Amino acid sequence: MGEKPAGRMLVLVGLLFASLFIGMASAEPGELTLEVSEDTPPETAWYSPQHPLILTPTLVNNGPDASLTVNPVCPFVYNVYDISGAQVVNGMDACPVREQGMDVFAGERVSFDPVAWSMKDTEGQWLESSQYTVELYHSSGLTFTQDVVVQTPVAVPDGLAFSVITTERPDAEGPRAHLVSLYNPTSSTVNLSTTPTCFFEIQRGQHHLLGSSCFNSGATLIPGESILVEQVLAFPDEAVTISTPGEEFTYTSSEETSTTSSPSPSIAMSVEVSGNTDSIFEQGDQLRSEVLLVSTDVDPVVVEFTTSCKAEMWVLDDVGNIVFDSRDSKTCTAIELELALSEEPARLSLPQWNFYLDDGCAAPSGTYIVVAEVPEHGLVTSQSIHYLSQNIGTCAEAITASIDASLTWLDDSTINLSVGLSGETSEYVRLTEPCTFEAIFFDAEGDIAHALPMFCTFNQGRKILVPPSPDGLVFDSPVIDLVQDGTAIIPEGVYTVQVNILATGKSTTSLPFSWPQDHQDDATTTADAPLVNEEFELLGTWAEISTEQGTCYVMDDGEATHLLSNAKTLPDWSPSAQTQGLYVVVLADPSPACAGFIAPSVEVVEVRMEEALAAEEEPVVAAPIAEETPLVQSSPAVAVVSVVVTASILSLFIVAATTNEALRLPATVAGLWFLGLLGKTHETTDGRYQRGRLMGYLTANPGCHFRALMSALEMSNGQITHHLRILEAEEHVWRKNDGRLVRFYPLTNQLNPSTKEADLPVPPLSPDPNSLQGKILNLLDEDGGMGQFPTQAELAKRLEKSQQLISHHLRTLQKFGLVERRKMGVKNRYKLTREAIFLLETSADFAHDDAR
Repeated sequence: MGEKPAGRMLVLVGLLFASLFIGMASAEPGELTLEVSEDTPPETAWYSPQHPLILTPTLVNNGPDASLTVNPVCPFVYNVYDISGAQVVNGMDACPVREQGMDVFAGERVSFDPVAWSMKDTEGQWLESSQYTVELYHSSGLTFTQDVVVQTPVAVPDGLAFSVITTERPDAEGPRAHLVSLYNPTSSTVNLSTTPTCFFEIQRGQHHLLGSSCFNSGATLIPGESILVEQVLAFPDEAVTISTPGEEFTYTSSEETSTTSSPSPSIAMSVEVSGNTDSIFEQGDQLRSEVLLVSTDVDPVVVEFTTSCKAEMWVLDDVGNIVFDSRDSKTCTAIELELALSEEPARLSLPQWNFYLDDGCAAPSGTYIVVAEVPEHGLVTSQSIHYLSQNIGTCAEAITASIDASLTWLDDSTINLSVGLSGETSEYVRLTEPCTFEAIFFDAEGDIAHALPMFCTFNQGRKILVPPSPDGLVFDSPVIDLVQDGTAIIPEGVYTVQVNILATGKSTTSLPFSWPQDHQDDATTTADAPLVNEEFELLGTWAEISTEQGTCYVMDDGEATHLLSNAKTLPDWSPSAQTQGLYVVVLADPSPACAGFIAPSVEVVEVRMEEALAAEEEPVVAAPIAEETPLVQSSPAVAVVSVVVTASILSLFIVAATTNEALRLPATVAGLWFLGLLGKTHETTDGRYQRGRLMGYLTANPGCHFRALMSALEMSNGQITHHLRILEAEEHVWRKNDGRLVRFYPLTNQLNPSTKEADLPVPPLSPDPNSLQGKILNLLDEDGGMGQFPTQAELAKRLEKSQQLISHHLRTLQKFGLVERRKMGVKNRYKLTREAIFLLETSADFAHDDAR
């Protein structure tokens, strides 16, 4: 407050003196100016080495005579600033320091030679393609600035290649879609995060525009992976050229004649996808979108419609297949409608799509292109979306490519696993997991000893292209260390390594393997070692049962009932209730549509014989049966017809009964032999022996529930229901309902229906806490304490394992009554059962949260 003004005055005097000095060098402000012209601007909206920025400066003196100090070596230089305002090029850095006087007379115009911008930095390297602010700087201090977009040459990463697929609607009306993909045919994973910025240069007819990123910067391409990087819509009479800067890649379409009307230049069109700002959709979502029309003129524009089909939509997958077309299910009627367009957009609703295909199959994960049209006015636009699905179902296409694998010892404890894919024709394989393959080590008993996911990038819905070459597609060979932290990950023994591809279709191969190398055992490591998943035959007809997740196919061959895991493991074959046949099958994971049924699931690997069922059967006349005539088993056709007739009536009841033991038992007793056949194995005819087994197991494991009894004793639903009913009638056992479960106890003085619930024992089941099953139990225990119940996908991500492996262990834990699955919303979630909670609370091997 008491500061003297003398210091301030000195500063002001100094600033005034400096401004006078500057005036002496550059004349009066506004009188000495720099005029700049651009003689040959490019046709495009960007500059490139073929069409660089060239400015011609002129120094104009509108005032009195002026004297300037300039640098004669560098009279003009370019300073460059990026989009954030940071200086990336200082043109004076490369200039030697020189001074020279220059006089500019009143009214004089001094012209200079054109000055070209090199688009390079001070080290001579190309600046990345982007938007920049370019400053033409005269050494006297005068400047001129201009905002520009540049495209500088860029090299396609070694080994990668672009390809273009062109597709259009079947009636050839409307635009064509040109889909550009980036493909990695090498055996190495390519990381694109370090590739320079690059945008496609697109010419459509007479219009030039910049497209999407050339390399989808940030992506990682595994061997064989192909990703969609650009889509261009154009009418058939518009020639299209798509190229990278420097034209290392160039695609040009052929020009054809078409009657397509040109779009109005006064209307701008866009498509808006509502509900998902990031354009990522999941299973159960619906695609809702609208067309937005605005006027580009100052005055409103009136648009006339003469048909009710004002706006239409069709959807492509990333390999050019049309998966949805709104015109397939619509009837257009004549109307008279005028729509006034202004700056505020007019909205036209587009049909909804629920991510199901025309054949009723769920769409697979991947990238889709939504094409929206206003056909009467020649307007079209597109937007890409990404869809994530957990439902493979029975519609997955079969994979014709086969897995090639070999195993080589590098030293005493490490092996090299080489994996490849080969086929006779070019084929896209759609992956369903974050990882591409998994290698599962099965011991001599067929149990999983170790599992290893391979080639993971954590991008669901990717696709790989298997070329039709003799060498096929080869992947980097992962090195597997069998000794980690001084401990062997598997015990000594003979193993089979099964390599599976984690895709919508199945393909697998197996390799014999022993650890250590010189391990000797009764089993051998030759090709004669038993396969983990052996083939067997089924004779019958596939019956269809509709569930919430789709169609479940079921076959009853008279011995047992089997579910179909995948309906497209063979080309040109699909299950049908109108045919019967002999099929070679292998065990497989169940399809989502059959998840509610307790029966083994199979995949068909060969159709030995198949014939159509007769439309009508001749009446059968009963013949006398001789005393020595054996019982005749019903033909598969008759059995199947019975299944088909009853399936539709009982399907809803089956779903409830298979998940609730209290319903399953009376249903089986009442004669639902269809359920009784599910999972039927190793049944003997000696009822007393089986009941003895039951009593012995219940004495050792009192409180065991129905499903665990079936699994432990390898008895079918019908068998175990029959013997338990007899034991209850004889008052040897008694039951108690526990939620969805039914528990059985031996009837003793200490264990009887009057025993308090707190005193009833729970069977001790103790998986290794360090095993994957133990880790799953611990995670479910932690989440359950917070009222959360994870999905299979969430468990797989947190444990860094494939969903197929997690699914296998979850089914095992369900089988032994430690985990149960609950439908919550549209997803299946998992929680611990009473046995599991008791196990974790009483076992010292598991970690506990004492605060709970």
